[in-house]
Amino acid sequence: MSITVLGSIVMLPITGWCDWQDLTAKELKTMLDSGQDIVLLNPLSDLEFNEGYIPGSVNVPLHTIMQSKALPKNKDALIVTYCAGKQ
Repeated sequence: MSITVLGSIVMLPITGWCDWQDLTAKELKTMLDSGQDIVLLNPLSDLEFNEGYIPGSVNVPLHTIMQSKALPKNKDALIVTYCAGKQ
């Protein structure tokens, strides 16, 4: 499973579980436009998520991520996580 970070980097308590790779907004848009199967994960609070999010993304607040059923069971799934970034 690989996780890609867009915007601010969030350190999850699962370090070593995956490969990290930076991704620009343009690269993500290209991947989404191509129809690539991607799980978009936003680890912000519900309040912050509702202020604005990428359509199709899943909100899993960071403090609940280990208990979340929203993460894919497929260990080879591509997960892109993003949160508040620089404009």
